[in-house]
Amino acid sequence: MMNGVIVSKLQSLEETLGELRSLGEITTEQLTREWRTRRAVERDLQVLVEVVIDVCQRILALLNQTPAATSADAVNRCIEAGILSESESYRKMVQFRNFVVHRYERIDVGILVDIVNNRLADFERFRDEVLSYARSAD
Repeated sequence: MMNGVIVSKLQSLEETLGELRSLGEITTEQLTREWRTRRAVERDLQVLVEVVIDVCQRILALLNQTPAATSADAVNRCIEAGILSESESYRKMVQFRNFVVHRYERIDVGILVDIVNNRLADFERFRDEVLSYARSAD
């Protein structure tokens, strides 16, 4: 079930997680003071969620299903199919991405700090669940 597109996306996920982890523990003061770091964090987090969405859409295509109409639908359909665990964190990822894309001028740095300091493991769990599913489907 693993194909080149999914492998490439998961590699991008790993690289982006590495970039964020290289920052160490971040603070709201740091992101308020350092606009370049804030922008890099915003972009890296957006990329991580886009990877989640793209991988979900690709899995649906490999299952010969119609494309999901929305990002949330793509994730929900993978949860319903048992590929991903039932997790509020996946839904929050999509909500965050939509917020970053559509309300980009008002991103609360506290949210960025919380995600980087406390929620990056959610993306690792996603990767692990996709890899586990791919191995079982082969």
